[in-house]
Amino acid sequence: MFIENQGKNKVERAISEIKRGLPILIYNKNDYLLFTAAETLERDLFNQHKLISENLYITLTSSKMRHTLKNGESGNKRLQVSNFNEVLHLINCSIEDYTKRLQCSKTIDKYATTLLKFSELLPYALVVDMTFKDENEMQYWCEKNDVIALYTSFVNHYQQDYDIYEVCKTSLFLRQTKKANIISYRTKNRGKEHYAIIIGNPNKEGEPLVRIHSSCYTGDLLDSLSCDCGSQLHQAIQIMSDSVGGIILYLMQDGRGIGLTNKLKAYAMQRKYNLDTVDANRILGFEDDERNFTVAAKILEKLSIKKIQLLTNNDKKLLELKSSGIEVTKCLPLIMERNKYNDSYMETKFSKLGHRLRVF
Repeated sequence: MFIENQGKNKVERAISEIKRGLPILIYNKNDYLLFTAAETLERDLFNQHKLISENLYITLTSSKMRHTLKNGESGNKRLQVSNFNEVLHLINCSIEDYTKRLQCSKTIDKYATTLLKFSELLPYALVVDMTFKDENEMQYWCEKNDVIALYTSFVNHYQQDYDIYEVCKTSLFLRQTKKANIISYRTKNRGKEHYAIIIGNPNKEGEPLVRIHSSCYTGDLLDSLSCDCGSQLHQAIQIMSDSVGGIILYLMQDGRGIGLTNKLKAYAMQRKYNLDTVDANRILGFEDDERNFTVAAKILEKLSIKKIQLLTNNDKKLLELKSSGIEVTKCLPLIMERNKYNDSYMETKFSKLGHRLRVF
């Protein structure tokens, strides 16, 4: 059992090390790459990397490149950096002054970016290409320097594993209805918790009404006017309370999957540079929408539900559920209130993310 979990355990340990600002070595048959999260990097550690090699690079995602260069060029890139201050500048600012020093990214670089996203850090890695005569020499170097070595296939398997298990279930008394239960699920990877809020008797007609709702700390809890998330959540509960019932699948993936802190950074970028939500995500290096709704399908499977009606304006949810084997017989829209604070946000969902906008 311990051997079977070796890859998962190593990735979990690596994520913990990355969050603490420590370097990780990733490798495959052809490449060895030492990397550290640029966001957590300290000057002393940067100088230690310089002792290993003069050739230090920051990885830049294709999303970052498309937004910054605006010349149609795509693909991940590397940017050579010579001092710590350049790293600090790159994390928050444009790279237009450095475009002549851009180089093509290596295939292995994407694994560093993936691990940073797992860690909910900005997807900029300080990377050093390492050279070893064989894997034994690599393992010796890693043990000597107390660095975790991670095979790229471990990351692939970890990324594709969406298995969940039920933790607990209890009744829940909501303002709109007292006939509700909540079930907590935990992912086997990363230990994230997601919730099924079951209202009334949703299975009475065989095709329960389902709302997939991604967590939004600012909208759901603080009642922010800058988005429509809180309004969507409570409207969905009300619709289900007024009928036979329904299921809210509450998924912990704030900020379209980039994490709460990165979402707040995107907010700051919007204010500073007058950007919409999509462009703010891009300039930070993220895709337009990093969410994955496979876990929603997994929860429905646990509930023995294969056919649903979906309460959404977002076709991405529909397509991902269908690809995961859930039949969606009908899509029902949510009609949201537009105000001066969320006007740009709503328009961006319609024009750039393909949502079917229903507003009054």
